[in-house]
Amino acid sequence: MGEESQGLTGLRRKSALLEEANQELKRVKERRDLVSTLAERGGGLLLRGWRRELDPDGSMDVSIKELDWHLRRLGLLDLTAKNVVGLKEDGMLTLEELCPTDGELVNRIRDWIKDVWGSPADLWRALDVKQLGNLDREGWISACVANGFDGTAPELSYLFDFIDIDESGQVNKEEILFLETDSEARDKAIFEEKMKSRGQVQRLWASVYWSEQHKELSSLNRPWMAKFFESLPPLVIVQRQRRLREVRRRQRRAKAVFLQKCREKFGSCARAWRRGIDPEGKFYVDKLTLRHFCRGQEIDKHVDLQSLWTTLDSDKDGRIGVQDISPLGAVALASFRAWCRQISGSCRAVWNLPELVDARSSPQKEGSVTVLLNSERKILLRKFVECLKALGWKCSGDQAEMLSALDYFNVGFISEADLYWLDTWEPPLFLTAQASEEAWNEIREILLEIYGTPLNAWRHLDIDGQNEVSWAEFVSGCRRVRFRGDTGGAWRFIDSDASGYISMEEFSPDHYNVLMSFKEWASGLYGSVGNAFKNFDKEGDGILTLSILRRACQKGKWGGDPQMLFDCLEPSSSKDPKQITVEDVSFLDLWPDREDGQDPNEDVDVLDSEEAPSEETEERHPTSAKACKAFKTPKIAPSVFERLYRVPVRRSASAPALKKEDVAMKPEQKAKQIQRTYHHSSLWRQRRQPKTAKSKLPLLAFW
Repeated sequence: MGEESQGLTGLRRKSALLEEANQELKRVKERRDLVSTLAERGGGLLLRGWRRELDPDGSMDVSIKELDWHLRRLGLLDLTAKNVVGLKEDGMLTLEELCPTDGELVNRIRDWIKDVWGSPADLWRALDVKQLGNLDREGWISACVANGFDGTAPELSYLFDFIDIDESGQVNKEEILFLETDSEARDKAIFEEKMKSRGQVQRLWASVYWSEQHKELSSLNRPWMAKFFESLPPLVIVQRQRRLREVRRRQRRAKAVFLQKCREKFGSCARAWRRGIDPEGKFYVDKLTLRHFCRGQEIDKHVDLQSLWTTLDSDKDGRIGVQDISPLGAVALASFRAWCRQISGSCRAVWNLPELVDARSSPQKEGSVTVLLNSERKILLRKFVECLKALGWKCSGDQAEMLSALDYFNVGFISEADLYWLDTWEPPLFLTAQASEEAWNEIREILLEIYGTPLNAWRHLDIDGQNEVSWAEFVSGCRRVRFRGDTGGAWRFIDSDASGYISMEEFSPDHYNVLMSFKEWASGLYGSVGNAFKNFDKEGDGILTLSILRRACQKGKWGGDPQMLFDCLEPSSSKDPKQITVEDVSFLDLWPDREDGQDPNEDVDVLDSEEAPSEETEERHPTSAKACKAFKTPKIAPSVFERLYRVPVRRSASAPALKKEDVAMKPEQKAKQIQRTYHHSSLWRQRRQPKTAKSKLPLLAFW
């Protein structure tokens, strides 16, 4: 029995070995048939057939389930995926198992790429020196040999056929990415490259659409195609930029029309602030108060209040001051207040100076006519200014706006209450500080030392990227760099026009002109700066070098200096100073366009429902010249008093106005009217005063 059982065991072992040999022979035969079929499908090359038919994603293996489907698709019904794969636990067929020689060659170049370059994308960047986007067979072989690949020319030629799956005779970056050994990195790189190619196609469609828009008979101008083109990302970005420009244009127009209406109704913006906007003398108002003022004066019919508030509240603190309505007038008021406090302690104390007391007690003249005022509690503005100049006062800012704010009733004189009103104001530091070039140079040197370039220094101040830095943002930026000098003096020096904010144009004019020139050129050619960068970046890696930027600018006929632009955009914290990224240039899309080339009548557009300004209005308001389409500049500039006391066309209900027949009144008649109006008779005391804006300031009598 023992010998019989041993014999049966041996027979079974021999039978199993024989069956395994038969299976191996069958597997070899089936694999040989599969290899011949793949070589036939690959144009005589196994590697190309493998990638085309079995492994399009470049994983170098295929599962049993996928192989079974491919075999049926290829018409190899006599072959079974189980026999081809063999008895393997993972159930995967690799290229090295199917053809060891070809598999070893592919593994060798993949290992070389990983060890030497890190990734196929880095290898491609080194091979494509001329940045043409493709390589032919000779270029591929010579580049690989020059970069140290240990292989023969026939092997490299065979690998070129393996990569060139479409038999175009050239390989590109997307085709070489499958040589990545890490499956996740390979899938991610291939997906990103496909998305970049899709973006290039979309930008191509967008450029064609832009070029065909002006053609009436173009095949692209069809209603059923509009939805497709308008949804293209490049066109969406362009539409967003256009909406942003329209919003800014609406804001500029709202402010210009608002100031024009204030001049028409009150004579000046400073008086409009004191009488209408801030009658309680708080020297600041919120959005609701401004809305009530606009509705009361019927300005809301012509102005978008939201756009107006956004423009006036530049520092976004929720309230505005007189410096936002009349910047130069606020400068004049603040400097006059500081001068008064310096010589006598307060503005009200100036009223009792001997020079002013003598001026009030003596006859006061209005032009060539002697005006007798039976009161020592008021003084004509002309006499007031003469006394101040005799005391050594020098006006800073707009003198006419300052005097109009003090002349509450617009009658040509001021009282002690007007000076007391100015005493209650605590102006911001930058209004009272003296312009200091030394302080500004000190701040600039600190910023350039820390951030390297003027643009990086500016972006440190301009946090929101709108190319506008308010006083609050400027102070915050100076604190971040620990500047402890004269911040107000530095601000007054750079903000010479007292606009309340500064821009890159004031910070560094040369760099600003280069950046805006590039922005205008890129926006006109590609729709936006971001789109232009993507068009320049043929590799799609989000990086531009100086040579690429120079070549793109020369091709697009930009007249600026690419070297200066590149040096300006160079980030201070970049690891490689020889390249820039899309984040370094895309912020330009947020900058407002330059106003140099705009129509001067665009900001203040007279509404169609209103009448054109008359010659009287034009003559009375030379400061609102931009608001009038028919305005003609006078040959002789008007004096301060001529600007102040010309009767506006329209006034608020609370502002006393002269009648139309009084416009051409002679000087003698005007003097009599002033004396008659403000004569201290009991009759005048009993007469009801005209309704004016209420004020919480103490009322001082005028007699």
